[in-house]
Amino acid sequence: MHRFFTDESIIEGKVKIYGDDYNHIKKVLRITEDEKIEVVVLGELYIGNIEICDKYISVINLEKISENTESNIRIHLLQCLAKGEKMDLIVQKAVELGVYDITLVNSKRCIVKIDEKKENKKIERLQKIAYEASKQSKRLIVPKINEVIQFKDIINIVGDNYLLVAYEEDKNILLRDVISKIKKDNSFKDIYILIGSEGGFEREEVDFLKNNGAYSIGLGARILRTETAGINLLSILQYEFM
Repeated sequence: MHRFFTDESIIEGKVKIYGDDYNHIKKVLRITEDEKIEVVVLGELYIGNIEICDKYISVINLEKISENTESNIRIHLLQCLAKGEKMDLIVQKAVELGVYDITLVNSKRCIVKIDEKKENKKIERLQKIAYEASKQSKRLIVPKINEVIQFKDIINIVGDNYLLVAYEEDKNILLRDVISKIKKDNSFKDIYILIGSEGGFEREEVDFLKNNGAYSIGLGARILRTETAGINLLSILQYEFM
């Protein structure tokens, strides 16, 4: 059953779907009236029949479904800028794996530099990828793609929460030891993970974060690509904290 999201409120037992999803339902999927779809309204899942109107889809006969596909903790991905389609893949797979949100980071070794004039379009395109991935993976939220921040601003974003930095030079610092420490903290709800670009990090960048409370960890004996490292770390954390 196809899933869609809407920011509209439920009024008189109905909720409306506009825009691209309206066109997708009507012209691509060709779902006919009275067929059922899933619709997520403010993080809650409903099933209902569709009613096709001129400029929107009305979902009627709504039945609330008790289902939670979200994680017990919020995992935030801080992803240093990567080239071309790599960012598309990173966003898609991170959303499938349950990431809460994604913030783009400009570090010293980033090859990609986003023009400020083009940044909004880049974010908008990645947000669409996140939306489609949320529908496909049956999420209850659509993770937000946040604007690009400078490396020094990471500590302001993370605050007092845990930050794990994937750094190949610290491969002797075991992830399982850090996870074991985090599990002893019964009050935490958020973990931030930082993944470098194709060129990785400068040692001084990692030391700056460690001096501000971050944990630098290795991801095994092999060097992972930027588009693989985040997927790997997200998968491990989801398993450990499910």
